[in-house]
Amino acid sequence: MSPRGPHSSASGGGREDCWSQGATATLIDVWGGRYLRLNRGNLRQKDWQEVAAAVNSRHDGPKPRKTDVQCKNRIDTLKKKYKVERAKPSPSKWPFFQRLDSLIGANASATKKSPASSLTVKPKPATLSKRSKLSESLCDDDDDGADEVKKAHRVEDVELSDGAACRELARAILKFGEIYERVESSKQQQMMELERQRLEFAKDFEFQRMNMFVDAQLEMEKLKRQKLQTLTGKKQ
Repeated sequence: MSPRGPHSSASGGGREDCWSQGATATLIDVWGGRYLRLNRGNLRQKDWQEVAAAVNSRHDGPKPRKTDVQCKNRIDTLKKKYKVERAKPSPSKWPFFQRLDSLIGANASATKKSPASSLTVKPKPATLSKRSKLSESLCDDDDDGADEVKKAHRVEDVELSDGAACRELARAILKFGEIYERVESSKQQQMMELERQRLEFAKDFEFQRMNMFVDAQLEMEKLKRQKLQTLTGKKQ
């Protein structure tokens, strides 16, 4: 049998990016601190790079050095392992269970809720006088009336906001129509101008062609006349 590598451990899995127990503990501490500072939010790539740098520096540059992707994948693996251990009936003997339970466990998630959710309502005394009951009923009636007034105001605000939104939409449609009309008018004017220029060019071209034709006819008549004169002179 071939001897195992020095970093071979239960948490490493024998892969090239295997993690020792000490490096894993350091990773959980560094990641956990940033996780809490971000209010248990997701770490960005820059955060993972800093986590990897901290792990490498605390362990005097382990070979190979851990990357941000390896640190993120290791945390994901630890989260899955924690869920498996938490589902077991007996207390987990996994060394990282308590630390992860304090970070991502049910009790840790409950601390993210607002303090108002932990308020408790004290029960009213069982024995109340008629006067106190009457005053409470009057207060309840006043509260109900105030609630109705608030609801009415909210309905009016909603109606006003809807009306304002409709007016803004109508104004935007009219403005768009005006812009579209101006664009179409400009296009028609350009087309009319191009047609006028085309007609003028055609007219000028036809005029020049007629002039050339007339000049050619005159030149031919002149040549014929000269030829005829030459023939007449020879006969005489």
